Amino acid sequence: MILEPAAGDPLDAEGAAVLAALRRALRSAGWTQARLATELEVGTATVKRWLHGRGLGFATLGRLCALAQTSLAELTDAARLAPDAADHLTLAQEEALTRDSNLSTVFFLILNGWPIEEATAGFHIAPETVDRHVERLERLALVDRLPGGRVRARLRPEHAWQRAPMRRHFERHMKPLFTAVDFGDPETIFGAATVKLSPLGVARLRERIEAFRRDIQAIESEDRRSATLPAEWHAVLAVARSMVPLIRP
Repeated sequence: MILEPAAGDPLDAEGAAVLAALRRALRSAGWTQARLATELEVGTATVKRWLHGRGLGFATLGRLCALAQTSLAELTDAARLAPDAADHLTLAQEEALTRDSNLSTVFFLILNGWPIEEATAGFHIAPETVDRHVERLERLALVDRLPGGRVRARLRPEHAWQRAPMRRHFERHMKPLFTAVDFGDPETIFGAATVKLSPLGVARLRERIEAFRRDIQAIESEDRRSATLPAEWHAVLAVARSMVPLIRP
């Protein structure tokens, strides 16, 4: 595996996969290139080169791993996951996740880099129940146990939950959160627009909503690194629907 290629030499596939895993770990830990540059006292262009394997020595790699709260061994392990395994779940795995809302909550916390204790602190799931769910997730090949009691999801946080099981799960457990929203409450955060779109426009809107979801995840990662005030959980929904059934005469 080449992590510091000679000038003009392409990074080999294994090294590229490890660096991709490192970039994901750093994003998950809330590190931007600008913040890394400040922390490491170098320019952002240097950080960008390092994160793509140019001029990256093992000492710097070790420091980046420490900032990402991971190790080279863990990154290598993550890089060896088949791309499809890291991006997709089987239908059976999704079905299992959606049968128990506490199980899915524990998984989503692990997936987004939260310690499993947050399931108790933030969602009041009993510790023994959390432990049982982690064991269940491990049997489902959805998580790996790491040294120090940590747990890692075998899925990327960017995964788009669009198949039938999770749609039904959202309908049962998440929809009531939004149908009960008081839009007259000044503390309610929302934005609304009514637009007329062609099929191409609808496709672009779908892409923007997915990009918005990723932006929300990035905001959370940054907030976890920099916020000093207490945090609370928020549910965020971006949705669009046709108004044809509502405006037909």
